[in-house]
Amino acid sequence: MKAVFMALAIILITLFITSYVLLDALLHTRIFEAVDQYTEQFMIPDNPFNLEASLQEQKAFKLPIREDGSFTILWGTDFHLRRGPFANRKAMYDLLLRSFEAINPDLTVISGDLLFSLDGLKMLGEFADFTEEHDRLWAFGFGNHDGQYTHYRPTLARLLNSYPHALFSEGEDWVMGHSNYPIVLTDKDEVVSAIILLDSNDSRVYEGGIIGPDYVYPSQIAWYRWVEEGLAQIPFYTFLHIPLPEFALLWESGLASGVKMDKKVNSPLENTGLFSAMVEGGSTVAVFSGHDHLNDFWGPWEGIDLHYGRSASYGSYGSRHFAKGVKSITLYPREGRYTVKTYTIDQLRSR
Repeated sequence: MKAVFMALAIILITLFITSYVLLDALLHTRIFEAVDQYTEQFMIPDNPFNLEASLQEQKAFKLPIREDGSFTILWGTDFHLRRGPFANRKAMYDLLLRSFEAINPDLTVISGDLLFSLDGLKMLGEFADFTEEHDRLWAFGFGNHDGQYTHYRPTLARLLNSYPHALFSEGEDWVMGHSNYPIVLTDKDEVVSAIILLDSNDSRVYEGGIIGPDYVYPSQIAWYRWVEEGLAQIPFYTFLHIPLPEFALLWESGLASGVKMDKKVNSPLENTGLFSAMVEGGSTVAVFSGHDHLNDFWGPWEGIDLHYGRSASYGSYGSRHFAKGVKSITLYPREGRYTVKTYTIDQLRSR
């Protein structure tokens, strides 16, 4: 009998240690870039951004708007797909299926943290297979968790090359990150708007040893301006995962609508100037961000609308007072306007 108890004790201790190691890996894995905003080196091409060349190289994509002049995006963020008894992936896929039926989007955009898994390649393949099965075009910008753990961003990016419904590009090789690319919208072959995907990277060690969210690098800002100049001032709708520091300024100003249930706006601790470049360029209409699962507010800041997404993760932190969900963004390029609606699973069930 004593031997049985000893065996059980050893099994329990082994399970505890294994669980702790896995949990620690999921919660504390960090990727830090070798450069910062002051030491990054890059060279902007001598030639201006050329849309046709980028389309041929699959560094950009093109989609038509509808005959009625609209284009609808299903926007999801922070899905955190993973294995395990509490992952609850079925609920997330159910939410997407009901969203497809209710919204019938022209494009689904995932603004980061699609994955939160030690087997990210498997989870990404599962999601890509799901979109193929349901004949849905989708675009994806990396979040801080997507390239952590076992499979890094380049490996994940290569997988998506084999899926025809995945409008995904690693972008220009002189630009930091692995998901910087435009999707242009056309009206009778005239380019009328652009959806911009940006890689907001992972984590950074700041002065004093403080670990915080990474930022958008100078090469990415230069790329943004390069594309903006090449597309001749059409409206930009930009998606990235980690919110810009201006999201915090918006909330503190009292001009925002919505809720902030996270303790803070978890943005980079240094401002690299992307938002200022957007204001100066004059093309950016709105910025859409995720990352903070319990923040869902929006408002205008210096002429640009800032929007938080609704977390769609049923397997990570949240609140019973704050339903998981997705949003629809309907663009009306001919009229120069757009609308945003939030959908939760309960709302979609009642439709």
